[in-house]
Amino acid sequence: MASKNIHAGEFPDQAIIDLGFEDGTSVGFMVGNMDIKEVYLSESKAQYDKLIELLETETTADLTQVKRAFILPMHNVSTDRLKAALKEHKISITNDYEKADFIIPHTNFHDTYTQVDNIPQNKLMFKIYNGYFSNDHRQAVQDYHSDTGYNVLLDKRSLGNYNQWNIEYTSAPYDSYCFSNMAIVLAAMVEDGELQVIETDTILNQSANRVPMTKELMEDIKKMIDGYDVSDEELEMAGKIIPTIDPTGEPYLLYEYSDFLQNKSYSYSRNKDVQYWLQKHRISELSHCNAEQAIKYFEDKGMLDSRCFRALEVECRKEIQIHNRELYTFKVQVKPEYRKYMQ
Repeated sequence: MASKNIHAGEFPDQAIIDLGFEDGTSVGFMVGNMDIKEVYLSESKAQYDKLIELLETETTADLTQVKRAFILPMHNVSTDRLKAALKEHKISITNDYEKADFIIPHTNFHDTYTQVDNIPQNKLMFKIYNGYFSNDHRQAVQDYHSDTGYNVLLDKRSLGNYNQWNIEYTSAPYDSYCFSNMAIVLAAMVEDGELQVIETDTILNQSANRVPMTKELMEDIKKMIDGYDVSDEELEMAGKIIPTIDPTGEPYLLYEYSDFLQNKSYSYSRNKDVQYWLQKHRISELSHCNAEQAIKYFEDKGMLDSRCFRALEVECRKEIQIHNRELYTFKVQVKPEYRKYMQ
């Protein structure tokens, strides 16, 4: 049985060979107050990009061909929401990737840090630039270095209560790409075809619990969370509805309510599902657009149709400012390339 601890088990030397690493070494990474585990450090950006691509590139969208899912740690959608969506397809979730037939990736399993940063211990893989090693500032670090001969990465957890200026340290490679045991094993399994990869949106978009975005629905949501007398129950209810909303048919409503949604996002700062929905639909970006910029946004995303264009073009006309009206008359016309949306 594989542990859900991303650093558990024997370090996968054979998987490193199979994945084509040509450089690299084991280093210590502190995952608790006294516990140090090995991660694999490489200077190859190409190898780092390869593992990210293996772990996040969808290999199938057919949910009828899979039975057990393994969710990559630190997912930005709640397990409850994923479990409910998967249950509709009779798919279960397992904490043992050896029993899974596919993984569910996300955008949070890798990240970039600098110098003595705060690196989450459950991050599958990460890059440190301009980082350091320190091997003797704490007893646990001294013991690990003495037992293994490996350098220990210096991050906030490893530093503890010490000051960096008061300890001995050496420079790590300027671009250090670090991989957990689990990242390497899963990438090798995907490359060998032992595991499929199915994106989060594929799962959520096939859920029967999705509801179309309508003006009536958005006004109801507004009543639930806008005002001084909003109850906790109303906030919670709206927090369950928002992640199920599908704006596909009426994308202009995303723009119309983007200011409101962005202004109220603080109410759901700890709700992973609402935050995922807001980020997926770029609500913050839309809230800073004027109507003309919104048209360009939806055009670039392939979401612009006649209904969307007409709704936003009306707002564009309100923003037109023409001077010298005492002497001249003017005629406003939509550019030829957009007239197809007016038919």
